[in-house]
Amino acid sequence: MAERIRFPFARPVMPAPAEWVPLLDASYSARWYSNGGPLVTRLERELGEPFEGREAVLVGSATAGITAALLAMGVRGRVVVPAFTFPATIHAIELAGCEPLLCDIDPETWELAPHAAQAAVATQGCIAIVHVRAYGLCRDLSAMEHVAREAGVPLIVDSAAAFGGTEPTGRLVGHAGDAEVFSFHATKVFAMGEGGAVIASPELVTKMGSVINFCIDGGDVTGRAMNGKVSEFAAAVAIAASQTLASHIGVREAAQEYLRVIAERAGARAPASAHVGQPPWQCLPLVLHEQAQRDGVKAHLRASGIESRAYYCPGLHRSTAWAGRASGKLPATDWLAARLLCIPLYSDLAGAELREVGVALRAALAAHDLRHASDQAA
Repeated sequence: MAERIRFPFARPVMPAPAEWVPLLDASYSARWYSNGGPLVTRLERELGEPFEGREAVLVGSATAGITAALLAMGVRGRVVVPAFTFPATIHAIELAGCEPLLCDIDPETWELAPHAAQAAVATQGCIAIVHVRAYGLCRDLSAMEHVAREAGVPLIVDSAAAFGGTEPTGRLVGHAGDAEVFSFHATKVFAMGEGGAVIASPELVTKMGSVINFCIDGGDVTGRAMNGKVSEFAAAVAIAASQTLASHIGVREAAQEYLRVIAERAGARAPASAHVGQPPWQCLPLVLHEQAQRDGVKAHLRASGIESRAYYCPGLHRSTAWAGRASGKLPATDWLAARLLCIPLYSDLAGAELREVGVALRAALAAHDLRHASDQAA
C-alpha cells in the first residue's frame, strides 16, 4: 500500500487569480506580453529599489540568471563552485561555456570555504567564483567578498532560496558580490511559478538584459546569448506575491523556531541563529549524528506522512556528471552530505498542522536515539 504523504516537502502558497489577473489590464491594453512589457518593467523597478547603486533584471530562472551573468561578464574559463549545492548551479556554469571546479565547504557555514576559493584561484587557474547561500541562509559573505576582491575575480552569489532575507549585519540579501541571483520558482517563498532575478550594477544589468534577449542590437548580434526573458503573466503573479512576502516569512520563521527547539532538544543541530541572519526559511536543515540515523529519521517521518529531503546530498563531486571535477578530496562536503536532512516548512504551516509535524519529528528523533550516538567524521 502506498504511503500517504500529508506534508510534502514543498506546498506552495501562490496568489489567487483574482489578485493578479486584473494587473494584466496594462499588458492587454498595450498588447505587450513579453520582451520587457509594462509589468516586467514595473517589477524590475520595484525589486531594485531597496538596493542602492544596484538594479534588478528579471530572468527565466536562477539557472538562466547565473549563465547570463557569466556571459555578460565575459567569463570564459574555470569557475570555483561548491560541490554542496543544487545541480542547477553547476549546469548554469557549463551553459555559459565555463568549466566548474568543485571545491569544499566550511563545515561550520556549509558554504564554499574562502580558503578553498582562494587556493583555487591562486593555483588552479580559476577566473571567477560562484558562491552558494546554502538553503537560503543569509550568512555574512564579507570574507568571500574579500577573497574575490584581492584576487581580482568576479563573484556571483547563487542566492536562489534567499530572496527577502537579511544578513547578520542587517544588510539586505542582494548586495553581495558583483551579482546576486534569486529563484522565484513555485517552491520558493517568493514565487512567480518559473522565473528569477539578478541584482547587480546598472552596467551589468544592462548587459544581462541584452544577453537574455539574444544579444540583438539593431541588425547585429553582439555576442553569445540566450532567451532568458520573463512573461507579463509571471510578472503579474510576482507583483501580487510581493504583498504577502513579509507575512509568509513571518509564518515560516515561527514554524522553524518551533521545530528547531524540538530538534535541538533531541540532539540534532540546526543552523546557529546568530550566524544565519534572517532567512526566508524555505526549509529547516538539520545535521544528525551519522548517515544511518539520518536515513532512519527520514524513513520514520515518511511513514508518518511527512516528506523530508537530504537536499544537496550527496555532494555533486560524487555525481556521474561531475566525477573528476573536484579540486581534490572534499571531506567537509562528504561529512555534511551524510548527515543533513531538511524538514519542510510552508507559508501556511501553523496551528494544528505545525503541532502535528512537531509530534512526528519528536517521535522520529527519539526512535533513533540521536543524543547517545557517536559523532565521528566520515
